Amino acid sequence: MPIRMTDDPVDPNQRSDDGGGGRRGRRGPNFPGGGGGLGALLPLILGLMKGKKGIFLLLILAAGVFFLFKSGCNLNQLAKLATGGMLDPKEFEKAKIYEPLADDPTRPALPESANLQRFAPSVGNQGEQGSCVAWSSAYAARTILESARTGSDGENLKFSPAFLYNQIGLEGCQGSYIIRAMEFMTQRGSVPYNDFQYDDQDCSRQPDQRLMSDAQQFKMHGFNRLSLGDRNDVIDMHAVKENLAQGAPVVIGMMVGQSFMQSMKGQDVWEPESGDENMMGFGGHAMCVVGYDDNKYGGAFLLMNSWGPEWGNNGFAWVHYSDFNFYVREAYGLDPMHSSSSTASLACEIGLVQVDYNEQKAVLGNYISLRSAGGNYFRTEAPVKMGSHFKVEVKNNSECYIYVFGKETDGTSYTLFPYPTKEDPTKTRYSPFCGITGYRLFPKDKSMTPDSIGTRDVMAIVVSKEELNWHEINQKISTNPQLDYGARLNAALGNKLARNVRFQSSGKGTMQFNAGSDNSIAVACIVEIDKR
Repeated sequence: MPIRMTDDPVDPNQRSDDGGGGRRGRRGPNFPGGGGGLGALLPLILGLMKGKKGIFLLLILAAGVFFLFKSGCNLNQLAKLATGGMLDPKEFEKAKIYEPLADDPTRPALPESANLQRFAPSVGNQGEQGSCVAWSSAYAARTILESARTGSDGENLKFSPAFLYNQIGLEGCQGSYIIRAMEFMTQRGSVPYNDFQYDDQDCSRQPDQRLMSDAQQFKMHGFNRLSLGDRNDVIDMHAVKENLAQGAPVVIGMMVGQSFMQSMKGQDVWEPESGDENMMGFGGHAMCVVGYDDNKYGGAFLLMNSWGPEWGNNGFAWVHYSDFNFYVREAYGLDPMHSSSSTASLACEIGLVQVDYNEQKAVLGNYISLRSAGGNYFRTEAPVKMGSHFKVEVKNNSECYIYVFGKETDGTSYTLFPYPTKEDPTKTRYSPFCGITGYRLFPKDKSMTPDSIGTRDVMAIVVSKEELNWHEINQKISTNPQLDYGARLNAALGNKLARNVRFQSSGKGTMQFNAGSDNSIAVACIVEIDKR
C-alpha cells in the first residue's frame, strides 16, 4: 500500500481527558446490570434456594442482608427505584465507533462547558418498571435532539418512553439493552408522549399500525459508541464532550449503588460512598448526559435521571469526571440533527497536516501545501519525504460522512477510512459520520505515511451527505486498474457525485470546495502526493 495507516506512539504518562478530575482505574467486573431494583433479584435468589445447598445459600443471603442494613442501606427505598439498563460488552461493541478529533493545541479547543438542559422536557419517573433505557433514550435524548433542531420547547415535543420500551423491553418489564433503543429509534422512529402514554404497570400494550407509520417521521440519523478506540471497556471522555458541545446528547449505562439510589434527594452532585463499589451489581442504570463543565466540582458531567424531580436537583445531578470514568460502562452519542434538508449546501476545506514525534507524543506541524491541478484534482507543491506522517484536517459546514481511499501499486483501490477490520476487509467497526461541524482532525491515534514504493501516491477523500457503501465503491474503483484513478472514482460514485462544484486551493495550501444547494450527494477530491 503506497499510503499506510500507522499507529501514533502511546505516551505512558498521558492521562485520560477528564478535564482535570483525575482518573480512577476500573475495578470490579462488568456486571450485567438490570431489573427493577432488588425485586429483580428475587427470581435468581429463589432459583438458588432449590436443592441441597439451599440452607447454605440462605445463610449467605442472610449475611448479605445484615451487611446492607449495617451499612445503612434502606432496602424498601432501594426497591422503589427501578433501573433496567442491561449492560453487556458484547452488545456495546456491536455499535460503530465514533472517531473523535485529534488533539491540536494550535487550533480551537472544545469549550470549557456545554449544557443541553434547556432543550430537555421536565424530568419524569419510570416508577416500578425497568424502563430506564427508554426514558433516557426516547424521552430525554431524542426529545433534546428534536428541540435543538427545531427550536421548540422540549416539554411540548417530548417523546414516549412506552412506545419504545414496550417494543424492545425484555421479558417481565425488567430491562433492555441501550443499543436496541438506538437501533429502533434510527430504523423505526418515535412518537410523541401523548400519543402513547406511559404506564409503569404495563409493558405489553403495543402501538397500532397508524402509530408505527407516524413514528417514521421522527427517525433519527444514527448513533455511535463512544469508546476509546476499539476497546469496549473504556469510555472516551473527550468524545462525550465533543458530542455535547455540538448539541448531541449522550446516553450512558452506569453501574449504581447505595448512595446514588438512596442519598441523592436535593443533592446537586453525587459523592460516592465507601460501599458503592461493592454494590454496583444492584443494577445497570441508563441515563442521559446533558452537559459538562470543566470548572464545576473540579470537572463534572450533568446527568438527567428518570426517578422523578425528588432525586438530585429536580431530577438532575452532576457526576465528577473521575467517577463517571469509573462507573459508566457504555456511552452512545446520538448523531446531531441540525439540518434535515438534502438540498443544503455542502462546503468543506480539507488539508493534510504534517505530524512529527517528540518522544512519545505526536506533534502537529504545518500543512503539506496542495495546489489545484484542474477539476477535483490536487497535487503537492513539493515532494513529501517518504516515511513522513500526516493527518487529514476537515472543516465542514454541515453534518456529513467522510471516506478516504488510496491507489494500490497495481492500480486497484483500498480503503484507508473507515478502517476495515483485519478479519473481514468488507466491514468496519468505525463510523464515517462527521456530525461534528467546524474543525476536525483525524485519525486521532494514527497517521498516514507515504511508503518507499514509487515516486507518487494517490488518495481520494469523499465527503457525502448520506452514508455510502464504501466497500462497494472501492470495488468499483478497482475495476480496470489501468485507467485513471480519479476517473474511476467519479464513475464509481455515479449519480451521487456532485457535478457543479467549485474547487480551489487556499493560500495556506488546503483544498476547498462548495457544492452549492442542489440534490447532489457526494464530492470527491483526488490528491496526488509526490514523494522523495
